[in-house]
Amino acid sequence: MLEIRFHGRGGQGAVVASELLAQAAFLDGKMPQSFPFFGVERRGAPVTAFARIDDRPIRVRTSVTEPDVVVVLDPGLLATTPVSEGLRPGGLLLVNTRTAAEALAGPVGIRRATVDATRIALARGLGTSMMPIVNTAVLGALSRASGAVSPEALDRAIAAFVPARPDANRDAARDGYLQVRAAPAREGPSAAPAHPRPPPVPIPEGPIAFLSSESTPTAAWRTFTPVIHRERCTRCNFCWKFCPDDAIELGADGFPRLRAAFCKGCGICAAECPPKTIEMVAEA
Repeated sequence: MLEIRFHGRGGQGAVVASELLAQAAFLDGKMPQSFPFFGVERRGAPVTAFARIDDRPIRVRTSVTEPDVVVVLDPGLLATTPVSEGLRPGGLLLVNTRTAAEALAGPVGIRRATVDATRIALARGLGTSMMPIVNTAVLGALSRASGAVSPEALDRAIAAFVPARPDANRDAARDGYLQVRAAPAREGPSAAPAHPRPPPVPIPEGPIAFLSSESTPTAAWRTFTPVIHRERCTRCNFCWKFCPDDAIELGADGFPRLRAAFCKGCGICAAECPPKTIEMVAEA
């Protein structure tokens, strides 16, 4: 039995990805299973979904704690969530990122693969510039990197079960299939992640509204980072006025500066900037 765990953020399509994978496995003549983990359901919050594929009926109904494959739709989760926890030796870690597969940190003995699904989704017009929907591109990459389902079955599943822009999603899956990059299993001691997981912020009893935003950095939510091009900035301060998280401050010269630890990447500053001097750039 092949067990797969998906990690993403609300709005990226992780739950739909597990469902489409199960539908494709069924079209391949397999016995699939798919279900999400329901926690804090909101846009941008971490989301987990699971899938199992076998040649025989699947009786187990528990969450996947020792997956053969881990799929990460948002590279920011690598720094905040133990995505590879329980991944079996010889298993596969597939991440949506611009980073080369050889550069991915992870446990010893696992295979690594990467695909720039964000770029593919943006090119195919899937989702928005702030929250591209990367699931079909990632599934195409998964089809090739793991062999879990055939690309033909995945194409048929998307055509049958994706109501919005099925042709663009099918093209994204084909792009992901062709553009996935793989690396062999890592040997030697496991490398530390580039950004260690930050310690949890203690929250006292009582309503969280009494906490200052200074004590609750929310950068872990971010998938896009605002980049301020000073050469076009008029110092109108609209970005500072409209930022809901106090993530922009004004320097002594009057130009805005990003307080990255508090930026959730909502994109309001870019949307409200009159001269359009702020660009939202994808993480990793």
